[in-house]
Amino acid sequence: MFVFLLIASFLTGFCLLKKLTQIKSPIMIISGSFLIGSVFSGTLLYWLDILFVKTLSNYYLSNIAYLVISFAFIAYVYRTNSKIFKELLDTIKEFCRDRVAIICFIAFVLFSTWFNYDTFSLSNGSITMSGGAWSDLTLHNGFVRSISIGQNIPVEHIFYANTPAKYHFLFDYYVGKITQTGLHSVHALNLMCILSLSFLLLMIFQFGRTVFKNDAVGILGALFLLFHSSISGLKWVAENWGWDIFKKMYEKTGWLASTMFEGWGLFNLNVFVNQRHFAFSLAFLVFIVTYVISMYENEKETKNPEPGSGEIIPLNLRNDYSWLLSSCLIGIAVGIMPYWNSVVNTALLSFLGLYTIINIRKKDVFIPMFISTAIAGLVSLPQLLRFKSGASSLTEYPKFHIGYEVGRFDILDLTEFYFKVLGLKLIIIVIAFLIVPNRKKILFLILSVPFVLANLLQLGVVLYDNNKLMISSLIFINCLAAYYLVELFRQKHVILKFISVILCLCLMIAGVLDLMSVKNLPKVNVADKSDFTQWIIENTEPGSTFLTLPTIQYNDNAVSNILMAGGKMYVHNAADSAYKLAERFNILNTILRGEESFEKIKSIIEQEGIDYIVVSPELRQSQEYPVNEEFLKQNFVTKYDFNGITVYSIY
Repeated sequence: MFVFLLIASFLTGFCLLKKLTQIKSPIMIISGSFLIGSVFSGTLLYWLDILFVKTLSNYYLSNIAYLVISFAFIAYVYRTNSKIFKELLDTIKEFCRDRVAIICFIAFVLFSTWFNYDTFSLSNGSITMSGGAWSDLTLHNGFVRSISIGQNIPVEHIFYANTPAKYHFLFDYYVGKITQTGLHSVHALNLMCILSLSFLLLMIFQFGRTVFKNDAVGILGALFLLFHSSISGLKWVAENWGWDIFKKMYEKTGWLASTMFEGWGLFNLNVFVNQRHFAFSLAFLVFIVTYVISMYENEKETKNPEPGSGEIIPLNLRNDYSWLLSSCLIGIAVGIMPYWNSVVNTALLSFLGLYTIINIRKKDVFIPMFISTAIAGLVSLPQLLRFKSGASSLTEYPKFHIGYEVGRFDILDLTEFYFKVLGLKLIIIVIAFLIVPNRKKILFLILSVPFVLANLLQLGVVLYDNNKLMISSLIFINCLAAYYLVELFRQKHVILKFISVILCLCLMIAGVLDLMSVKNLPKVNVADKSDFTQWIIENTEPGSTFLTLPTIQYNDNAVSNILMAGGKMYVHNAADSAYKLAERFNILNTILRGEESFEKIKSIIEQEGIDYIVVSPELRQSQEYPVNEEFLKQNFVTKYDFNGITVYSIY
């Protein structure tokens, strides 16, 4: 059934784009069909789930209802345009005839497949995860399982149960629905991640083609994202130069680092190893930006655009109202993004708003863009405000914090930091900015706003959200650097061509070295269906809440077993980016220490909705969370006791 869900999603996206927009580029149509289709399908599925759970207590009927609605919409489009499926085939054929694009896309898919399955795979009843991404991969897979078998509707954070989710969750939710319809969670997550990263790279290629009318710019822009520039790369080469340098490169472990936070892998491929949902939202970001640019920025003198350049029929506000439907589609699509990724939603709102302002004197641009921006803002606002409600750790954010990345506002320190992080790319970007036409200067200034905001505001408890905002700008800035290098290579002098090639290699060497680190990440195996996991599935209510050691454990343990079974944790320190945890930690200690009367502890457990207490070997050894197991044995019912794991319940 998952095949029908994916097909319905893609066709829904295709019909929306063909019915409501004037996109001609096959790359844009195919990429947009996946992205728009997934966003609308995942969001609709979620609201259908809530409806059927609240009215019928049914967690599966939404899949059928979605397919009926989707195919009904497709049938409606077919009735109004009987050539819609022929147009789809023609689009695919045109895309396949675009040799450069199809070769790039195949390469992107092959790389994405290796990358995702190398860091997260399933074999012989065990799930293999890259050790450096243990906490994130456990969270993503656990979230997916909570949807597919845990009946987690309305969605709750699996590390902070019994409270509505206060953070973006719809990507994992959508993967969960795919899993629920028959595909294993590992394969479902990898499938969506493979497609997301592939279409992200393809859309960067299309952005370069649309803005600079040059395929090489788009290709280099995609490569510069994968193989991130850093001074650390050149430093490593200088320190390890010798006859065995390639052997050292192949065996390299650990992220390159020469400045603060760089060792966390905040800008390199580690972002996509850990943040499995991020590539999808970035692809959506580049699609919307490229769509707007292709709609309003194509130079009128371009009579014969390159294949797939994305050129669109000029708007006529007086005689043709199709622009209104297109504006509404973009506005709604951007508006429902906070639950997919709130940071990307912020980047898109800044782009749409600023692009509307700079075109205030151009009526044919300003009116459609104003409508898109207004709708996006109105739909986004309630979701963004909800993130800050209740026990959310986001209540105090965003807050003004100039120079957050280095901890203070210091021009010299910020310049030094970003020179180390961006390497020679920083200099190349400045030069490229000076030589591009004024209109493109304005465009790239707008696209750089998220990077600026990330250094003016602190978005959350941890640094990651600020870095996501910077990556939202870095994608486009990479293409600006690529433009300069391509222009340098096109010069007649051989020495300039040589310099261009050397600079390209310098901008990618750090990324290549970090790719070797990805390849050499340590692997950890987790039982897909351990004895404890099977016991939970067979003997507890779906989506039960468990209280146990609330810390990340880098091994196959009770927490991973609970998540594999679709269960939720009462509290876990990995939820600190979304929730205030202090009160729940106090309650956890009160229960585990057994220093209060049983009646009082029983009352707390019932009030907090805790179904089971799990005492594992790791919890028994914990110094931070001591457990009075004798108290539990005397007052609670022992439900499970095997392989060092004991489960207690008040009933």
